[in-house]
Amino acid sequence: MDEAVLAAARDGFAERIQGECHSMAKAGPIGTYEWWRISREFLDYLGALSVVLPDLDAPEVKAVLDNAAEAAAGGVQCAAYFGNTTFFVFLDYANFGMDYQRETPYDPDPVSANQWLDAFCLAILSERAEWYREAFSFARKELDGDVGGQPNVELVNGLMAYVLGLTGNEYADYPPSREAVVAAIDAALSRVHVGESFSDLPHRTALRGLRALAAGDQEAFGTELTELLLQYGTVPDPFTELTESLVQFGIVPGFFGRPRALLPLVPLALTALAYRREGWLPPVETDYLPRTLITGCRTGS
Repeated sequence: MDEAVLAAARDGFAERIQGECHSMAKAGPIGTYEWWRISREFLDYLGALSVVLPDLDAPEVKAVLDNAAEAAAGGVQCAAYFGNTTFFVFLDYANFGMDYQRETPYDPDPVSANQWLDAFCLAILSERAEWYREAFSFARKELDGDVGGQPNVELVNGLMAYVLGLTGNEYADYPPSREAVVAAIDAALSRVHVGESFSDLPHRTALRGLRALAAGDQEAFGTELTELLLQYGTVPDPFTELTESLVQFGIVPGFFGRPRALLPLVPLALTALAYRREGWLPPVETDYLPRTLITGCRTGS
């Protein structure tokens, strides 16, 4: 990746992100799209930082990760809650927050399946998935134009089953058994049809990896995760205006050519879940999986 791009993401970040947040707020309530932009700025900074600190073993990392997760969750909350309840989003790194009331004159943007996945993966990494379970559950019902059978949508369903215990069967016991979670993921896999999108194959591979994780099959998990990382590494370069347009329409993931491409969120989240829930070490050594993000930003461990 171009060093000028990396340097631009790192230099003066704290002041820049604070200024951008307050500038956005001048136009009125920040919506789903704006929170998404803010989250990506944090991720670009974290990705650029990983080049000089491959393990991301620094005190600042947790604050940056938590704020990226909070901003992404802010976008999910806008889509899930607007018009129904009040909520508050606060970024302590930027010393910036926004309070939303029911009567706020704002028409929220919907959340795409890819946005939901990135926000949820960030919540996993920052250990906030349970905290925002209601917002993620509500937003899942409102995914913009996304239907069952698409690999990214079925990965959403699989993650909800494994992480939140929401298998789609409202009459099932809670928390579900390991067998029930595996069955829910198997059902998601059986619905998958793969199209021509860049993201179709990685999402299906990720779902197979999640299935191996849920089943306790460490060898299969290692195989799928390795394949997943190889697929995420196949990205167009350089980033072009055409690619930007494809990102906006959800045709390709929104990380090509950006420093955040150095931190693929789905493989990171799966590896973190394997480490934190099953006690499995990462099956492959790569700078795409910084140690502190996997372990929960426990520096020096």
